[in-house]
Amino acid sequence: MTKKKPVEEQKKKGRKSLYDPDIHPKKAAELALMGLDDAALSEALGISEATLNNWKKQYPEFVEPLKRSKAQADAPVVASLYQRACGYEYTEISVKDDPEKGIITTTTTKKVAPDVTAQIFWLKNRQSKDWRDKHEVENTGNLTLHFDKEDKDL
Repeated sequence: MTKKKPVEEQKKKGRKSLYDPDIHPKKAAELALMGLDDAALSEALGISEATLNNWKKQYPEFVEPLKRSKAQADAPVVASLYQRACGYEYTEISVKDDPEKGIITTTTTKKVAPDVTAQIFWLKNRQSKDWRDKHEVENTGNLTLHFDKEDKDL
């Protein structure tokens, strides 16, 4: 009867990983900065989405720069959505060439009203428990109805 080798001496089965620690963390971070989601990211890296997810679990040196790059790419969009939801002011400068007066520069402060759609989107995502369209209702099975005598016709 043959003895089993200790786990550390057993050969790993399956093919060698395509992961290269010198290439993939930097490449994935660059692609994430461009706004690619996981499906597009895995396609650009030439791997399946399942492999990408495995790399995220298996290699901290891969997932950390990826998270940072995704957050960095998302930050201006989050700020813009927030600004749209709350409303904002901006300064508009217009330059006109008047034949009599020369160049006239006008500065105007303009206001953009809060956008209700942006507010709804923000609240549904940030406070989904309070703002989602569907609310979970638990049925305990203990429902009792009481009718007054006037309600017999119902």
